[in-house]
Amino acid sequence: MTDLTVIIPVYNENKDIVEKLYYEVLATGATPIVVDDGDTMKLGIPKLTYTPHQGYGYAIKEGIRNAKTELICTMDGDGQHSVEDVKKVYTTFKLLTQGAMVVGQRWNLNERSLRKIGRKLLNCFASILADHYLVDLNSGLRVFRRDLAMAYMSILCDRFSFTTSLSMSMLTDKYKVA
Repeated sequence: MTDLTVIIPVYNENKDIVEKLYYEVLATGATPIVVDDGDTMKLGIPKLTYTPHQGYGYAIKEGIRNAKTELICTMDGDGQHSVEDVKKVYTTFKLLTQGAMVVGQRWNLNERSLRKIGRKLLNCFASILADHYLVDLNSGLRVFRRDLAMAYMSILCDRFSFTTSLSMSMLTDKYKVA
């Protein structure tokens, strides 16, 4: 996975989980980039920091700007994704012909009923708009081409909706998203 940079945005996450993810990603041959939303963590690993509270999307964009590989993976730093999950979406991406992005799907979310209903409605509405069935539109686990993300950088949100904006942009421009 030497052609892959794994961006891990963090904000007040468990220090041990973040450091574990960093070393597990490093062991795969991929390049880990931990982006801290404003020096909130005292980590024993390299990280990027910037003015505090710029947002989730801003953190990912900083990681993309600093990446040197053709492919980017994003994963949340709270432990909901494992390095095994990264390997699965990476392998799926590599199997696609002319693929632009693979989005991981979360299965066992412990979330309130209202939030679950809202997430399902968002996925349904976005599926209609994009004319493409979407299961987990705002999953933080995804692999995509860096050049495409850079082309969309000026319209991608600095806040939480970064992943939604990237997915919808690629789908409406008819890129292959799985």
